Amino acid sequence: MWENETVVLVISLKKRILGAETKARFSRISSDNAIPPFIKALFHQKVEDYLLAESPFSVHTTPHFEFRPEDLTGIRHRFDEVLRDAAVFPAKEVEDILREALVLRLDYLIKPADTMRRLLFEKRDRVELVQMERVLDPYTKLLPYAERLLSECRRMNHTIVASDEYSRIILDLFHQMMNGESVKVVLHDFSVLTDFLSETKGEEVVRVDGDLLQEFLADRNLWNFRRALDIELKLGKEDFDAVDLELTLKRYLELRAEFAEDAAKGPVNASGKPLVPREEIQVEAESTKETESLPEPEAEVESETEAGQESESWDLEDVIGEEPLMIEDEPAFPVIELEPDMPSATENDVIAPLAERDEAETEPGKTQESPAGKKQPASQMRIIRRDSKGGEEEKPAAPAVKKQKSETEPPVSSGIRELIDDRTEKIFVKKLFDGDQDSYQGLLEKLEEAESWRVAKILIDNELFKRDVDPFSREAIKLVDLVYSRYYPEEGVGGT
Repeated sequence: MWENETVVLVISLKKRILGAETKARFSRISSDNAIPPFIKALFHQKVEDYLLAESPFSVHTTPHFEFRPEDLTGIRHRFDEVLRDAAVFPAKEVEDILREALVLRLDYLIKPADTMRRLLFEKRDRVELVQMERVLDPYTKLLPYAERLLSECRRMNHTIVASDEYSRIILDLFHQMMNGESVKVVLHDFSVLTDFLSETKGEEVVRVDGDLLQEFLADRNLWNFRRALDIELKLGKEDFDAVDLELTLKRYLELRAEFAEDAAKGPVNASGKPLVPREEIQVEAESTKETESLPEPEAEVESETEAGQESESWDLEDVIGEEPLMIEDEPAFPVIELEPDMPSATENDVIAPLAERDEAETEPGKTQESPAGKKQPASQMRIIRRDSKGGEEEKPAAPAVKKQKSETEPPVSSGIRELIDDRTEKIFVKKLFDGDQDSYQGLLEKLEEAESWRVAKILIDNELFKRDVDPFSREAIKLVDLVYSRYYPEEGVGGT
C-alpha cells in the first residue's frame, strides 16, 4: 500500500548504507547512528533468521570430542558473534528491507494496536516480556503506545502475555490515554503521521485520505469519531488536514453534549416547553403539603364557589368524553368520605381535572373556604361522594398511579442477530469465517453474552486475528459497526 509513498526516503537510506558498494555488511549497518532503530531492528531480525536457516557451521560430538550442553551454548554464542559481523546484504535486498521497514513504521503510526499485534503474535499465541521488549523497543520513540504497553505489562508483573490478554491491555490503555483528551491525542498522532509522510515523499504532506483516517480512528477504538468522519465522507469530503479533523471531532462532541442535555430535559411541546407526564402531575399533587391562607371575604368566596360549580358541568362532560375519571377497582384519585356537617354533594359534584382546575384558581398559594366556613387544604384533590349501600361505610381507596414508559427512557438494545440480515450473514460467513457456519454462530453466541462493548470488541479482534483476517476489511468493519450499534443504538450504524 505504501511502497510508492516511501520511494524518496528508501533511495536516501540505500545510498547511505551501500555507499559505492554493491553489498552492505551488517556490522556497518548496526554501528551507524544515523540509521533509525526500527530499520536496524529489521536487519537484525533478518540476520537471526539466516543464522537458523543458513548457518555455515555444524557442531556435533565425535568419539574423541564430546560436547556438554553448556559447551555448545558457549560455542554457539561465539560463532553467532562471528557470523553477525560477517553477514552481508546485496543491494536489492537492502532496498527491499528498507521499504519493508518504512511500511511497517507507517502501519504503526496509522494502526498501532494492529501492528504491534502482528509483530508480537504473528507466529505464536503468547510471547515473553523479554521478547516483547526486544521487538517493541525500536518503536517507543515514534508513538507512546509501545512504551505504555511495556510499562503496563511490567506493572501487572506479566512475564508472558497471551494474545487475548494483549487485547484487554491495549483497550484499557487506549481508554486511559483518550479519557478526556481524545481530540488532543488524535491531533498529536495525526501530526506525527503527516510529518513522516512528508519525510518519506520528500514534500510537505498536510492532508490525509478520509478512508485512511477511518482506519486510524478505528484502531484506537474511537468508533464515535469514526462515525463523525464517515458522515463527512458521505457529504463528499475526501481528505482532511489537521484543522478539518479538529473541527469535525469538536463539532461531534458539541452536538453529543447538546443532545445529551436535551435528553436529560425530556420531551418538549411545540412551543419548546417541557412535557410533564400525567402520572408525575398526579403524584406531585397528592404529595403536596397542606397549607393555609388568609381568610377572604365571604361574598368573594361564594362567587368563586358558584363559578366553580358552573364550570363543573362541562368539565365533567369533557373528562367523560376523553377518559374515565374513576375505575371501580383502581380509582385514579383517592375517595374521601364527606363529614356530616359538610354540604351534601350531587352526582355532578366532581372537581375538574387538575390542569384545568389550575386555570380556574385566581391566585396561586391561597386556599378557598367552604360555605360552612371550614378551610380546605391547598393541595388539589378530586372529591367524589358515593352513596353507601346497605349502611356500609366506604373507605378511602389508595391512589393508583399507572406506570407508563417514559419518552426519555433510552431504547433497549436488540440482539446482534436481529441486526444482521440474511444477505449480510452469508457475506460474513464467506469472507470472515471461510464458510465455517458453526464458528460464526459460536461468535454470535459469545457476542450475545458480552456485557459491554469492550468485551465484544475483544472477542471480535481475537476471532479475526485467529483466522488471519484483515480487521480493516470492509466486512470486518461492518461487523464491528453492527455490534457497536447494539451498545450505542443512538449513534446508528456507519454514522447513519
